[in-house]
Amino acid sequence: MNKLTLLLFLSANAFFAQQNLTENFTPLKSSGTLPDIFTQNIRNVIQNDITELNKQRDNDKMLKTVYLTQANYEIEKIVKSGNTLINDEVTNYLNKVVDVVLKNNPTLRNELHIFTLKSPIVNAYSYDKGYIFLDIGLISQAETEAQLAYILCHEISHYTKKHNINGYVNDKKIDNKNYNGKNREDKLIEKCQYSKETESEADIEGFKLFEQTNYNFKQAEKAFDVLQYAHLPFELIEFQKQFFENEHYKLPAGYFLKEVSSIRNNSNEDDTKHTHPNTAKRKQAIADLIANRNNTGKVNEILGKEQFEYIRDLARMELCRLYLKNRDYQSALYAAYILAKKYPNNEYVAEIISKCMYAISLHGKGLLRYNSDSYLEDGMKSYTDIESYPQQLYHLIGKMPSNEWTMMSLNYVYRAHKKFTNNKPMAAYSDSLFKLMKETNWGIIDFVRVAKKPEVITEIKKDTSITKDESNSKTDLIASLQKENSFKNYDTAYYKEMYVDLFMNDTEFATKFPTAGLNSENNSAGFSIYNSRKANTKTTKNGEYVKTEKLKIEKVLLLEPFYLKINETIKEQKMQYIESDENQEKFTVTVNDCAKRQNFELVTLDPSLISASEADKVNDYSTINDWFTEKFDANDADRNPIFNTDDIDKVIAKYGTQYVMKTGIVNYRGGRKGLTTYYYSFIYDIKNNEMVYKKYEAFHGKASKDLINAKVYQSFFELIHSK
Repeated sequence: MNKLTLLLFLSANAFFAQQNLTENFTPLKSSGTLPDIFTQNIRNVIQNDITELNKQRDNDKMLKTVYLTQANYEIEKIVKSGNTLINDEVTNYLNKVVDVVLKNNPTLRNELHIFTLKSPIVNAYSYDKGYIFLDIGLISQAETEAQLAYILCHEISHYTKKHNINGYVNDKKIDNKNYNGKNREDKLIEKCQYSKETESEADIEGFKLFEQTNYNFKQAEKAFDVLQYAHLPFELIEFQKQFFENEHYKLPAGYFLKEVSSIRNNSNEDDTKHTHPNTAKRKQAIADLIANRNNTGKVNEILGKEQFEYIRDLARMELCRLYLKNRDYQSALYAAYILAKKYPNNEYVAEIISKCMYAISLHGKGLLRYNSDSYLEDGMKSYTDIESYPQQLYHLIGKMPSNEWTMMSLNYVYRAHKKFTNNKPMAAYSDSLFKLMKETNWGIIDFVRVAKKPEVITEIKKDTSITKDESNSKTDLIASLQKENSFKNYDTAYYKEMYVDLFMNDTEFATKFPTAGLNSENNSAGFSIYNSRKANTKTTKNGEYVKTEKLKIEKVLLLEPFYLKINETIKEQKMQYIESDENQEKFTVTVNDCAKRQNFELVTLDPSLISASEADKVNDYSTINDWFTEKFDANDADRNPIFNTDDIDKVIAKYGTQYVMKTGIVNYRGGRKGLTTYYYSFIYDIKNNEMVYKKYEAFHGKASKDLINAKVYQSFFELIHSK
């Protein structure tokens, strides 16, 4: 083993203290020392960039000055968004791959900053400042380390060729051209043509970097297949109905398709209005290069196949959570199903499946809703929109009546809860599904409770000694039912025996199972999937929550106060980045001062105020933002459950409050309308999933210091004194 190989091996394994995925998975977190972008003054960075630009002879200085301002703020926003992972296992691995690629070019390597984005999208991004981001969705789709290496080479080439800034300048020049009657579509086509040319150049230049390594050339070509089929799950595995079945529960064949659709091939599609060439062209260009090169001895993994597959599985686990954040429960369920095949005893996978099944149950009952602004727009996808094996799962979800899905969900989730007894979320979903069973037409006496004796071949007459109308207590009823020596409620419905072993052997299940459904006369219990303050609220006949006494809030977590200036009358830079940034700093001080003057306890969580050693606050900020992303995916009044994070209780305990404040100012100047200032202040109870305070005002004129101070002060005064 030569020195370089040994060095790569040792450095690669230095951070390879991996999670035990056979048992569980902990969602990815940032750690260690935060990069300089968290502590540097962004305005100074921009000024330095512009100073360097002014030293050059360049006819496009004005446009590039605007770009540098915009790009620096955009990069800062991405890195500090909570969606960017820092010093985690996946990001460390990507940096090791770049170390391999640029082992002979340390100068270029030192210019690059590689990060992982917590996004289910299959994509990668490069900025001229040397920042490169790879989505979790892309990493989960990769088949080899070499494919990731080539994609990184492609993005590095975008940086070295300055494609981002040159593309910006080109687009602005096209917008400013006199086209002699040519329309907006002509401009779009010209922009797309330039973009395709830069993508093709990055493909070729990226391959030149790639071929300097010992990676298999063929994997560069295959990387385009990964991109071509990125709309499909990371693996295609036949969904088998046995996954939800057991000895006493078999799903009807009619709920499953006889055949699934074939996979469509659109690799040679018309790319006239696309920013990238179609994959057929890109793949062929790389194939032509490979044809003239010796690929003997090249490998798919340099850091190691085992390490690559582990990192990819981390990304796939995280992808399930990201699907939940976007309320894409069908995709999350199929992804978790794939992972369950490899990791059948993984607690996290079982929890993801439990969350998805419960969410789909709520949707079937109309208790979880989507709207036109939701990530999925129309909500649950039809199986006709899906290709290949996943169709079976989507068809089952659409075909199975909601009551039956609820019963099947309880069957799975309760058994998962008993397998992982210390998992609080699964216990909660199990209990909620027991309550949801009250929304069906069935109760305990509608299911078989004692296993059928082998010799019994005919239906046994139903025992009428216990009826739905009896006033016995539930525990007496259960005790009586447990004493049965033969099943007395048998019929041919496929689901009647699904709980038989639980009724016989599990006291907790039998005790919690509802006596009868809502259609029964002896059951008038209502159902709510939400936590609510019983002392502070009452429910009206139409289901609305009404405050009955003062809501006492003594401490609030202030989440990054927001200030934005937009000027539509400015041609090149409508977003006033510098002014917005300066005013946001002042606004943060104002909010804290107003709270202090009224003795209101306020804790500020703002990425711009985090020190290099406070990676834990980055994770807290990410947790809260993920909560809000899922919360805001539907109408606020819907109060859909939040499934993507189990850490919200830890955040509440850490900061000593369940109330989070989002406040900000938007200063907008547009054409004839003049200047309008918008002020908002919302407070959310992240424990009980509701908005508890809302203030929103719009007024004409400048947002003066006194006006802002008055509005903020008034918000805290109302919060303290209002009922």
